[in-house]
Amino acid sequence: MSYSAFASFTIILSLIAIYFFIKLVGRGTWILAWVRGTVAVSFLILSILLVLTGLDLLSYKQLLENKPLGTISFAHEGEQSFVATLTLIDDGSEENYAISGDQWQIDARIISWTGMFRIAGAKPGYRLDRLSGRYYSLEDEHRKKRTVHQLSDSEYWVDMWSFLHGSGSFMPLVDAVYGSATYLPMEDGAFYRISLSANGLLAEPMNDVAEQAISRWK
Repeated sequence: MSYSAFASFTIILSLIAIYFFIKLVGRGTWILAWVRGTVAVSFLILSILLVLTGLDLLSYKQLLENKPLGTISFAHEGEQSFVATLTLIDDGSEENYAISGDQWQIDARIISWTGMFRIAGAKPGYRLDRLSGRYYSLEDEHRKKRTVHQLSDSEYWVDMWSFLHGSGSFMPLVDAVYGSATYLPMEDGAFYRISLSANGLLAEPMNDVAEQAISRWK
């Protein structure tokens, strides 16, 4: 079949399709039913998304500035290997995590409100995200095992923080930022307090072992 014949055949098929479309549209009733069904399904999908978004937001806790969130202590297990005990004040939980490296860091996801919400007194929310280790040496950093522990996940198939963070300034009245405490040294017996401000996580030494480890590191 030549190109012109194929093009002509395609045009004829499209004209036939247009004819049947016009004929169906002329009846009108199916269009109204289709529009109603589409709108109803759209509202159902929107309702489900809003419910899942609300459940995801409930996994965040209200940020009270400079309020201690918990503590973390370290026990030496071997060369550049530690067990971190993370205790959270809000729910009274205590978990142990094996961490390789010389330093530790904890991260949090923060959702903060802007504009009229902030004026109305809406408080930011936070959710602890990761606990990780790092080596002093770049060679060790590339060659040795890295450890990252996920502290929480979005359980309802909707991750509002990731959506907001990825959209940048597209979404009005709300911001999603990442808060990370500065990397601090791990040492056998070191004890730190973790708190959170609107700018991110803070970690402070709470005993002589931690203070001496920071002094040596600096």
